[in-house]
Amino acid sequence: MNFLALLGAIATILGAGSVFLLLLPPRTRLNIAAQLALSWIFGIGLVSVLIWTFGFFAQVPLLPGLVATVCVALGLLTMKVRGRSAGRFQMLRKLRPIELFLGIVIAFEIAFIFYFSCVHTLGGDGLLNWEIKARYAYANAGVLPATYLHDAGRAASHPEYPLAIPYTELWLYFWLGDTNQFWAKTIFPLFYAAGIALLVSTSSRLTGKTWPGLLASSLYFFIPQISTETGSAVVGYADFPLSVFYLAAMGNLLCACPKHDDGRNDGAFAIYAVALAMLPWIKREGAILWLIGALCGVLVIWRRKKSPAYLLALLPGLFVIAGWHFYLSQMHAVSSSDFMPVSLAVLSANIHRLGPIMSMLFSEFTHIEIWSLFWPAAALAGGFFLYRFRGIRAVMLIATIAAPIGVYGGAYIFSSWPDYHDHVALSVSRLFMHVAPLATLMISAVLAPGHMRSTEPATFPLAASGSSLDVQPLETCASIAGTRIEEMGSIEEIGSN
Repeated sequence: MNFLALLGAIATILGAGSVFLLLLPPRTRLNIAAQLALSWIFGIGLVSVLIWTFGFFAQVPLLPGLVATVCVALGLLTMKVRGRSAGRFQMLRKLRPIELFLGIVIAFEIAFIFYFSCVHTLGGDGLLNWEIKARYAYANAGVLPATYLHDAGRAASHPEYPLAIPYTELWLYFWLGDTNQFWAKTIFPLFYAAGIALLVSTSSRLTGKTWPGLLASSLYFFIPQISTETGSAVVGYADFPLSVFYLAAMGNLLCACPKHDDGRNDGAFAIYAVALAMLPWIKREGAILWLIGALCGVLVIWRRKKSPAYLLALLPGLFVIAGWHFYLSQMHAVSSSDFMPVSLAVLSANIHRLGPIMSMLFSEFTHIEIWSLFWPAAALAGGFFLYRFRGIRAVMLIATIAAPIGVYGGAYIFSSWPDYHDHVALSVSRLFMHVAPLATLMISAVLAPGHMRSTEPATFPLAASGSSLDVQPLETCASIAGTRIEEMGSIEEIGSN
């Protein structure tokens, strides 16, 4: 019975999230794996926002009924529109042997992630920062109690954290009829599966090949920090889900900005805009990632001379940040005391910390016990990537990986812990997870065959068979060009003319 209820909760999340795909232009096509992955992450954002919004004027049993009605309605709307334009969605193409082998390996890895989630309990932060909010809300008729928000005794559980993950767990509790942590853990392996699907899909669009993304994604499982360590994808922390949203946003921004797009890449830009807006709703650090992503979006709009109207796509994320902070101020929510107020006086007093902090960040790159050889491989790939794919996209991908790490490192200057070294050591591994999928995307791009290299410094190899942007790979273009020449006559005949 619990399993059926779980399926109902997941189905409504997918149904709600699928409506965002209707915003994509008609020329944008998504295979079924990418469609489900995007529907999952967008559904997480939408369902949690609906629960929070409707909670201002409704409680159990009306609250879950209203949210379920909206989710079902949005799912039916998507099905109806899809029936009219079936060409917008495509099934996975037939895989080559190497792709089939890697796909089977990844399927087994995802199954192991589900198994690890079943045998692991929720981690410390998973229990005391995230699930606790779902439990309080469930006990209070579906609404997070105001007493929790402004109770100084509960400040250690970070009442100021956004509610995407807790309210997703709450949504499962509504369906299950109880606060069952075992079933609540299933949302995190689903995030892992969605992240892998998005990684492969984005890599194939950027490189024109499917196997590099499959190969890089299959190795992702063997990073302990991702699969088994504290804060990994199976213990209920928000860091891995945040990394999936960041991958969806920045990966699609890379796909949205070739120099000559003739309108085909508006679909990727729309996905970027929706994922970007949801970043601040996942975790507090999401506001930092939103700012970095928004600056990259402004750069792309400016360099590609797109209409200023594209800047409106950045406003929803700003509304999320402002709206959440306004809500916290009105509820007089307490905040954890992990950091001191940002000021020049504090910066001047603590600037001596910068050297040790940078040293600890560098040590994290070489922490083989939890990262294996991932970061050395990423650093090597980064240098080769900049050499091979010169231009704005190469710089932008490197920046979206390096900038968050730099900002996070600078934030520790304002740490209020008695020993800031402990603060860095406890949290830095989880912060690095936010950019790990993008680093994996960079590695997959380097693995692609050399003939995919762009012939124009400002461009980036984009799309392949099965691409959602419907852009042809270079060898296909060459074949088309050869056919056109044959139609005109032989080369000798053209020369004689």
